[in-house]
Amino acid sequence: MQHSSKGPVKLSPVYGIIIGVICIAMILIFYMTNQYGTLWTGFCTSLVFFLGILISIVHYNARHGNRTSMVSSFAMGFRATLQAIFLVAVFSLIFYFFVVNREGHYDIQQQIGRVTNVVGSERSEQQKFWVMFLGNVLFANFVMGVLAAALGALVFKANQKTTKNEPE
Repeated sequence: MQHSSKGPVKLSPVYGIIIGVICIAMILIFYMTNQYGTLWTGFCTSLVFFLGILISIVHYNARHGNRTSMVSSFAMGFRATLQAIFLVAVFSLIFYFFVVNREGHYDIQQQIGRVTNVVGSERSEQQKFWVMFLGNVLFANFVMGVLAAALGALVFKANQKTTKNEPE
């Protein structure tokens, strides 16, 4: 007979990859629909981070019999956040420099038909990308992931004390 020697599955890399892939798919969809770089698309990816980390903590806690500590739940959510941010950041950099920057679809002024100085337009588009990258991809997603990890760890911690129902 064969014995399976499966150890426990580490959930933080699994959820980090799942959240990262969902955000990457959203980036591609937004790019194909000419919404890449608009403000609301960043909010959508931040919402995916927040909900994904909350779901990962709920699953992590259920997997461990609802007996995980607040610190271990937060640590799992934090690790998943960092892994997802790494995937999205690497993809965003590669996607911008090899696809968007070469095709010029990110140039909003060109899309609305204005004639601008090519050098100035290229510089402003690069500045817009770096603001979006640092502000949205790194900072906003990090904040949303950490908030979700803290909220999930506090809400789903083990041994929560509630008021006792004393006999009357």
